[in-house]
Amino acid sequence: MVTRTYIDKICTIVKDSELNSGINPVAELHYGNGIYSRMLLKFNVDGIKDKIEDKTFANTEKLRHYLHMTNAGSIDFTELHCGKASDVSYGMVKRATSFDLIFFLVPMEWDGGKGFDMVRDKFTVNGTYIKFHNKLPNLVSTDGCNWFKPRNGYQWKEEGVYSNETLSREYEKFGSDEGSDIILYRQHFDIGNENIHIDITDLVNKYISGELKNYGIGVAFSPMTEISDEEYERYCSFFTHKTNSFFEPYVESVYCDFISDDRGCFALNKNNRLYLYCNVGSSTKNLDELPICTIDGKQYEVKQFGKGIYYAEVFGDKNVFNQRTMYYDLWTNLKYDGIELDDVEMEFVVHSAKSFFNFGNTLDENVHFTSSVYGIKQDEHINRGDIRKVGIYARQNYTKNTVMVVDDMYYRLYVMDGNRELDIISWENVNKTVKENFFTIDTSMLIPQRYYIDIKYKYNMEDITEKKVLSFIISNELGNKYN
Repeated sequence: MVTRTYIDKICTIVKDSELNSGINPVAELHYGNGIYSRMLLKFNVDGIKDKIEDKTFANTEKLRHYLHMTNAGSIDFTELHCGKASDVSYGMVKRATSFDLIFFLVPMEWDGGKGFDMVRDKFTVNGTYIKFHNKLPNLVSTDGCNWFKPRNGYQWKEEGVYSNETLSREYEKFGSDEGSDIILYRQHFDIGNENIHIDITDLVNKYISGELKNYGIGVAFSPMTEISDEEYERYCSFFTHKTNSFFEPYVESVYCDFISDDRGCFALNKNNRLYLYCNVGSSTKNLDELPICTIDGKQYEVKQFGKGIYYAEVFGDKNVFNQRTMYYDLWTNLKYDGIELDDVEMEFVVHSAKSFFNFGNTLDENVHFTSSVYGIKQDEHINRGDIRKVGIYARQNYTKNTVMVVDDMYYRLYVMDGNRELDIISWENVNKTVKENFFTIDTSMLIPQRYYIDIKYKYNMEDITEKKVLSFIISNELGNKYN
């Protein structure tokens, strides 16, 4: 399962400048010519915390979080070597290449502000800040955070959040066994057009547990790069939450598990999962306590997979189970909202080990099928925020209408940018139950536009991809923040 948390606010602060850039769609990091800048960003973890508490993410050990920001220089590779000259008398600004960005903790609350225009060429002349004809244009603001203050009426303990000297000391600690309490991560950029992609799982976990107060993250060039003596300014830039496009930055949460129910294919000599689905009305609900699973008088450990979904892992020991024999799994201790419910008994048939392990002098051939989906109609307009279950019919070819439940099936969600396919969700496992293959899509993470789904499976040891088995549109509702 994949969800996204979008960034709440981003602001670029520039050395010795009072200007604010809280609503600029692009954040530019600079160094050289006596000037440098840093980027601040903040996101809310409450949505992730809610999913952990309601057991949507039941096993946090399988939950990872990644910060994604799209480099504005990655859109058109042909422009990587170009600079920009706002005024020939002020020189040239060139794209940065071969550098490190560091990610550090912000120590106090700050306001994003409403500034848009940094009037960049007016404050970089020999490192001296120059006003715009002694008055500020409408899109320039000094309210909110800047180099000197986190918000109106307050000051950073050190200018620029941290001084270059402080970051230098902490950077040395970061690169040693001692470690830094301020600098958390580092990403190297080879060409300079790479996107930010950082695993911030440890940080998000500390925010959720309360070990750290969530004031956000700062991004900067490495300390020695910031103060390097360059004739021209160097810069890299990233789209912010104000870009109003597909390239809005986000934190991606990936739950690295999926349903693989072996009730219909329980085999000897392998671990098999037997699932219990707790449906109350039209939705799954958590039980008050973990249920108990018993098979032939032996209890098996029960774990929770997700909200209202439990499983027991049972090894198909040939000394315990007989092939071609039906067994019954009894689920007890079923309590919901203080009410004790009746026990549930289900059954499964044990298959031979050869149904799973097939060793010989030929390759096993998979059954060829054609897939179709249900749960979302073709070209359906969906209100953003709906959670949709998408089922997959795998119809075996050359049969009247034989529908299969398939192992090792994957789906992919993406958008089109001209001829380019831009992933929203890269290949993820499709869930498998006794009766169906399915996956869920949380549309709250999708911005209004058209989306496509591909399906992939194996046939004769090859990956078969069915392109655009479904397309749908996220509606741009009145009042939506992307209007």
